[in-house]
Amino acid sequence: MLAPLAAQEKPPEPPSPVVERAVTGSFDFGYRWTPDLRGDFNTYRSVVNQGEGPKLFGADWMIRDPSRRLFDKLTVSAHNWGGDPNNAVRVEAERSRLYRMMFRYDNLTYFNFLPSFANPAIGRGELVNQRAFDTRRRNTEAELELFPSERLIPFISYSRNSSSGSGITPFVDNGNEYPVATALRDSTNRYAGGLRLELRNWRLVLEQGGTTFKDDQRVFTQDRNPGNRTTPVLGQSLFLSDLEQAYGVRGDSVYTKAAGSAAPAAWADLYGQFLYSQPRSDVHYSASARGLFLLAGTRFFNGQEELLSSLAKQPHTSASAGAELRPHRRLRLVESWTTDRYHNAASALLTEQILFAQSPAEVSTLFSTDRLALNWNRQQVDAFLDVTSKVTLRGGHRYLWGDASTRGPRLSPTGAPDVGEMRRHAGLAGLSVRAGWNTAVHLDYEGSGGDRSYFRTSLHEYHQVKVRARVQPLSSLQLSGAFLLLDNRNPTAGTTYEFRSMATTASAMWTPGGGKRATVSADYTRSTLRSDIRFLIPQTRDPQRSFYQDDAHSAGTLVHLKLPAASKAEVSLGGSLFISSGSRPDRYYQPLGRLRVTLRPRLDWYAEWRWYSLFQRLYQYEGFRSHQFVTGLRWTR
Repeated sequence: MLAPLAAQEKPPEPPSPVVERAVTGSFDFGYRWTPDLRGDFNTYRSVVNQGEGPKLFGADWMIRDPSRRLFDKLTVSAHNWGGDPNNAVRVEAERSRLYRMMFRYDNLTYFNFLPSFANPAIGRGELVNQRAFDTRRRNTEAELELFPSERLIPFISYSRNSSSGSGITPFVDNGNEYPVATALRDSTNRYAGGLRLELRNWRLVLEQGGTTFKDDQRVFTQDRNPGNRTTPVLGQSLFLSDLEQAYGVRGDSVYTKAAGSAAPAAWADLYGQFLYSQPRSDVHYSASARGLFLLAGTRFFNGQEELLSSLAKQPHTSASAGAELRPHRRLRLVESWTTDRYHNAASALLTEQILFAQSPAEVSTLFSTDRLALNWNRQQVDAFLDVTSKVTLRGGHRYLWGDASTRGPRLSPTGAPDVGEMRRHAGLAGLSVRAGWNTAVHLDYEGSGGDRSYFRTSLHEYHQVKVRARVQPLSSLQLSGAFLLLDNRNPTAGTTYEFRSMATTASAMWTPGGGKRATVSADYTRSTLRSDIRFLIPQTRDPQRSFYQDDAHSAGTLVHLKLPAASKAEVSLGGSLFISSGSRPDRYYQPLGRLRVTLRPRLDWYAEWRWYSLFQRLYQYEGFRSHQFVTGLRWTR
């Protein structure tokens, strides 16, 4: 007999809904210092360049607005602020069915001052190269989409990329080159707007935009500079005593872009893109130099003044199209085609004045027009066949062709334009095998017999092999490896170029017990590189051989241990190394150790030690070694 309803147990109440926090994220800040940097500071900055002082290593936050007045979700992330060479901030906000907004800012400090690089005076003990940079590049990007959940989505975007800084560059004159200081500044602004139409089986994007560009460079000195030439010419030593040289480039462009994709049937996907632009640039150049220079190998002069202005226009059309067809459940065909066509028409007016000590100045004016026309095309077809559920074969063919023409050499007896052609057929093949123990092997081959190339160092007669493998014999152990070979040759008379690169990589990841107590990772790479080509010395036109060879070992490992729960601590030990021999033997070591301790819920303290060491047997003055310490707190909410 059933009990009365009042006596029956009440049904359990449903669980309370999970309420998302309005604000979640983490905040990671600390301090880095390098107490005993030894060796060459410029090389350290060129390779490592980690700054000292207080740092904001990372901040990632998400804010949700339950009322949804301004936004549904706002995310903010910032990393590596406080003097590091690369820092960034990103902000995203969206409100359902109304808008989606993104803002990003990146800041990259680029420093390159290796004493041995581009330094013909290194044999005299001068440790100042002729291609040095100390610049800062900033990138800003903003984008706004309206009605992101609708079929028709308007959007606007803006981006700016700019750089400024200083460096060293050579001032080149007949018979000598003079390394001098340079100031650099450039910027590019891009504006765009358009519409995206998104339907069930097809998508269309229409975009109209434009860019503005400027590039300014100043080259200057007021010091006596003997240049790279150490021997007198006709009994006189050339030198530069005063220089003021300036480049100013201004450009703009308007472009139109259309892109679309469609799936007209379950077995077919189509896509295409078209872009047309017409860049325009104006260049103004001026130079004033004083010293002792050589004219035509026979006369000396004491100064020169140059003024140049030029104008260039470049109509540019590019397009691409492709399709993926699946006529059978085991067969997939992929076809793609790309073309790029432009011609650059330019004119320039140069006025030059040569100043002699005891003769009247000579003034010359030169007006010239140039035209470069280039057409480039690429067509590729691939077929993928699933022989079984575990074996896939790939076969394909790639064809590249094009032509280019420009004004011939000024001293050419015929005055005919230089014409170049490119023709290259390449065969493609591949194999993918999937087996037990979560094993996968992928093999890809690409090769060409060569025909015609634009440049001596372009791919010509080449073979490229890529092999990737992965196996998981245990649930806690994963092994992987890769092999890469590229062999390229250009036997054309007067070129005789050979290039060969090979690398073998092996890696392992061990996570016993699912990584609850320990994680071990290790990797090793053996690589070789060889380049051999003939060239002409610009000053003398004498033939010379450029040969470079590098044989390298690189390895890295990291052991991460979670100590007993009572200690609330984690320890990581490991590091990396690079050892090479050949044309430029190097030894680079970077061991590290980390400790993280949970002080209280959502608050961790951590400390890190790294050791940087670089030794170069042929360029020992470029070596450095340094301890680096970091400590900080990480707070999460």
